Amino acid sequence: MSILLEARGLRTGYGRLPVVFNIDLEVHEGEIVALLGANGAGKTTTLRALSGLLPLMAGEVRLDGRPLDGTPADKIARRGVVHVPQGRGIFPNLRVEETLRLACAMAKIPRPEVDGRVDGVYGVFPPLHARRSQLAGALSGGEQQMLAIARGLIMKPRVLMIDEMSQGLAPTIVQGLFGIVRSLPAQGVAVLIVEQFVTHALDVASRAYVLEKGEVAYSGDAAALARDEAFVKGSYLGDGGNGEVAVNGSELRFGGAEDMRLPAGLLQAIESRAEAEGRNPAEVVLELLWGAIESPARQTPGDGKGGTS
Repeated sequence: MSILLEARGLRTGYGRLPVVFNIDLEVHEGEIVALLGANGAGKTTTLRALSGLLPLMAGEVRLDGRPLDGTPADKIARRGVVHVPQGRGIFPNLRVEETLRLACAMAKIPRPEVDGRVDGVYGVFPPLHARRSQLAGALSGGEQQMLAIARGLIMKPRVLMIDEMSQGLAPTIVQGLFGIVRSLPAQGVAVLIVEQFVTHALDVASRAYVLEKGEVAYSGDAAALARDEAFVKGSYLGDGGNGEVAVNGSELRFGGAEDMRLPAGLLQAIESRAEAEGRNPAEVVLELLWGAIESPARQTPGDGKGGTS
């Protein structure tokens, strides 16, 4: 596969303060690449530099061998490098269809092509078609993320860069979104994804990069990295700032919170389920927590659980 997007010696940051240093990175045609690392490692900053939102302090970025340095972000997007930012960035007071048609207008898509582009992303995300007249702010978190990705896909990118797609979403929703990401290379879209659900990201990616303190600490095969148990478990420890969850020994650790010691029987059950399903124990914990949060809402006062009628 030929190199589509590449960075060589990339150095960038904010003001005069560099955040990432000497980043060498490639995205080939038809592949998914995971960009991983702890909070503050420089992942989002790297995506912003690749998409033209941040100027380079050193190094170069190329698309199809042609330099992108100094090219405005909107022109980079029209050339095929589209950035879906962390936090979704939707307009809550616009309806779903208005959001997509505005994306077409901003991308300067010819008017005769607009209907086809909108119908195309509805085909990828059927729930959006069902809610096309609904305000974006009234969508669920998963639907808002679908809308953010649809807004990027409507531009027919060659490289789609997605920053923290799963943030704040239930694991079942995340699995569905990753299924869509997995299908994109078959549609001619390469993907560079920054993601906190490390095992999901490595499962769909063919290659991976790991950033540590603004530098590339690993570059290589995603499957090989997924087999590195120490890395995968360590990825859930985070830096205490974003509510990461980790199972560490007999402790349940939340970023920024006190450690909670798990009963031995519960810990064994979590680890057994994780091993049987080929998952990280932290993901099982997250799924169980979501189930506990959602189940009271499904119970009614007369369901015979924990109370009198």
